[in-house]
Amino acid sequence: MMLRDANGGTNHTRGPFLRRKMPRDRTPLGHAVRAAALTLVSVGALVGCGPSPLESIGLRSSEWINEPTVPSTVPVLTTIPTEIPAGLLLWSNDVIPAANLEDPSAVIDSVFARREGDRFVQASRFEIASALPDVAFPGAAPADAEWVSSQLVFDNDGTLADDPSVAFGIWSAEPYTRSRSVAQMIVLRVSNDLEVANELATGAIEATCGLFSDRTTESCEIITVGSRDTWLLEAGGGTTLIWFEGPYRYELFGRTSVPVQTLRDMSAEMVPLASLGAEQS
Repeated sequence: MMLRDANGGTNHTRGPFLRRKMPRDRTPLGHAVRAAALTLVSVGALVGCGPSPLESIGLRSSEWINEPTVPSTVPVLTTIPTEIPAGLLLWSNDVIPAANLEDPSAVIDSVFARREGDRFVQASRFEIASALPDVAFPGAAPADAEWVSSQLVFDNDGTLADDPSVAFGIWSAEPYTRSRSVAQMIVLRVSNDLEVANELATGAIEATCGLFSDRTTESCEIITVGSRDTWLLEAGGGTTLIWFEGPYRYELFGRTSVPVQTLRDMSAEMVPLASLGAEQS
């Protein structure tokens, strides 16, 4: 069948009806619609394959994707000692020959004979323990202490002085090889102060900071160490603890590098000097 159009041309058809070919939608919206349709078809096919068709994808990936291993560290607690037994200290004057240790008067005369103008005369711990058998020494010392210097103190007539009678220095290096301000950590002075000791014991005088404070004292308090009153005085150069045992007054001075707690421990752990091996070997 041949038809003529309005312009006199002809159209060929295959049937009784005129079929027109619809143009394909090539707009961006058309592309999006076709893509969405294909996706729905694919998902539908997967759903038809089993209850969880996507589950195996995650399972397979988990087999090779591992969590990073985070190393765990356990801190090791270390305790650095702040004190050592006084028995470990070296006594610089133990090399001095000592004789007649059983006779305190002879020992005092022997030490005074070594005097060279200074009231403080170098003496071994054996000589000091003989001359003053009741004198005590701290049973502990700072951890970095190594040496002890020791002197008996005299009046000009050759008798032992009362204030002080004996002096000790605790050093981080061999005594007098370095300056005192660098190596001398602690000074212990022991004085024969029987009168004040008795007055404090009987209550004739009160334990007040005024007994020992001076113009260099920045602060003072009276604390209890063991069962006795102890004066704690702070000054620019360090800390001083003062207490009485028997007839003796002990003054323990520590430079600012020495912890106050160490000084308190030392004053609480006083032992007879003889117990530290004050016997001539």
